Amino acid sequence: MSITLLAAALAVSPAALALPIMIEGAGGGGLNPWALIANGSSKKAVTPAVFGTFGTTPNYDVFSAGINLSISKYAEVYYAHQSMGLPQSLTSTLNAGVGSGILPADVANENSIEQDIVGGKLQVYGGNGVIPALAVGMNYHMTSAPIPLALGAHANGADFYVAGTGVYPLLGSHIILNADIYVTRSNYLGLLGQGGAGYRSYTAQGGASVGYFVKKDVVVGAEWRSFPGDNLFGAQTYLQTALHNPGVNLKQSDWYDGFIAYMPNPQFSVVAAILDLGNMVNIPGSSVNSNQTGFYLSTTAAF
Repeated sequence: MSITLLAAALAVSPAALALPIMIEGAGGGGLNPWALIANGSSKKAVTPAVFGTFGTTPNYDVFSAGINLSISKYAEVYYAHQSMGLPQSLTSTLNAGVGSGILPADVANENSIEQDIVGGKLQVYGGNGVIPALAVGMNYHMTSAPIPLALGAHANGADFYVAGTGVYPLLGSHIILNADIYVTRSNYLGLLGQGGAGYRSYTAQGGASVGYFVKKDVVVGAEWRSFPGDNLFGAQTYLQTALHNPGVNLKQSDWYDGFIAYMPNPQFSVVAAILDLGNMVNIPGSSVNSNQTGFYLSTTAAF
């Protein structure tokens, strides 16, 4: 079911919903792209939208902002810039590693990681009845190089995904069910580069989203997304030995959120969510970076 049919199913005008933009720039939930087009119900050939997301946990803050262009009801192209602030405990450890010769000099005094993402999504099937809409997409990540390269990862690289999204009647309203398959080697959405020493191959990862319309313009739901957990195992083993700290942990956890989305009109949406990111670059091993829960807030404005 397309976004137009979704609006009709909810007995509102076809242009009455603005799909939120996820953290990488595609229309969808906070963590996963959906097979629906962000502004696919617009009558214009190209509909631009801007978005901004702020996520925070006890030790990390992530900002993401960019632009999404919906092309008719079939495709999107988008750009996102992300910045992740690093905790002082990690920056101090990097500086100590440089001073002792364990790490290259260009990671000294790094207190954030910057990333640019360009991508596109094409809806290849609009959905019909119980058969969900289907879309394919690609993201190309370009990350500030020093820290990913020091960990044995590539700074730049592409991800590919397939999304399936259906909207179905339930208990007098409607439920959105979404599933994603990613072909990826990205570390932490690409913020720590692509792959790692001995882990250069792409792997298949999964994602899922579920949302229920408690009102015609309010959705509550949850999401899950997995990542290739062992890409940085070589760097983790090296740092455990070099720093004499077996607690160093670079294994990526699955990410989860519980969200509420408000979509009052075709031009605006806002999403708030509780996050559980699990382990986030637990260096030094005595830090608390291994238990990262927090929240995010995201807004989208279409024109």
